Amino acid sequence: MRSPNKHEIIESMKKRPHLFILGAGATKATIPNGDKNGRQSPVMDNFLQEIGLSDLLKKVILKTQSNNIEAIYSELVENPKYIDVVTKIENGIVSHYQQMELPDSPTLYDYLILSLRKKDCIATFNWDPLLIQAYNRVNKITSDLPEMLFLHNCVEVGLCEDCRRFAPLHNKICPECGKEYKMPRLMFPTKNKDYSQDIFLQGQWKVLDYFLQNACIVTIWGYSAPDSDLDAKDVMLKAFSKTFRKLDQIEIVDIADKNILVKKWEPFVQETNYHLNIHRSLLDTLISEFPRRSIEGYTKRYIEGWWGNSTLTLKECTSFSMLRQLFEPLIVNEKNNNYNII
Repeated sequence: MRSPNKHEIIESMKKRPHLFILGAGATKATIPNGDKNGRQSPVMDNFLQEIGLSDLLKKVILKTQSNNIEAIYSELVENPKYIDVVTKIENGIVSHYQQMELPDSPTLYDYLILSLRKKDCIATFNWDPLLIQAYNRVNKITSDLPEMLFLHNCVEVGLCEDCRRFAPLHNKICPECGKEYKMPRLMFPTKNKDYSQDIFLQGQWKVLDYFLQNACIVTIWGYSAPDSDLDAKDVMLKAFSKTFRKLDQIEIVDIADKNILVKKWEPFVQETNYHLNIHRSLLDTLISEFPRRSIEGYTKRYIEGWWGNSTLTLKECTSFSMLRQLFEPLIVNEKNNNYNII
């Protein structure tokens, strides 16, 4: 069997997906001043204080000195006398996130989703519904949008366990069996994050495994890979390391210290022969330079040796009409099966 020539390698690379992995920092960057009503997206540390539930711990005796919600929750779950506190925390978290709304003008999440295509994927560790809200908004511009995975579940996801199908929770009823959709469990004790026992998460991680193995570009946005997610990080690395990655690219979008980021993601970066770019903003990444053409742009520049620049780049838009106008030339070309750089 002969080895593929350069042209065949290039054409094969262009068909590969771009995978985005999102953490809390992505939502923070998307709504830096809060959501439509000023509601903030909390981070794991000081979580209960940020959403106004710290009073629930007034009569609780904790061994942990951590303010991290996962550490607190994990300890409370193990003590039967705090079952009421656990229930109130779970309900409070759901209530907080379900009330979140995107601002009326385009956000980074709108730009992100519209800058990818069906072959691509966005996998988020966040519980908030903002990514789904953005998807529904830009779906009015084009239906050729990326797959979305919710690796820790989401307050906007509804699950029918009997039919093993999921849909937006507000759809309420499963069309197959007529039963009401249930929200999958959001929180798991850190000592027992066994997602294989959750029907929805099991499927989400299986799909992620495919994209980790096949993605040409992996962009990690605002995900700190905390100690409570070490097992998840190991699972991702195992999938990422299964195939040859020396021509592939990793991007990190984060405001943390660069040396810390490099050290944290070193095992992944090593697989790509240290093809790593670190940015502080989504608007500095490859999808910003080559919206809806990130793989084509990367391949053309770094594999084919192109020295040119894209004339259509991502920029901030104050309205969805502006956003539609910006992307229109790309979408029109796609209808003619033309995915060239403009």
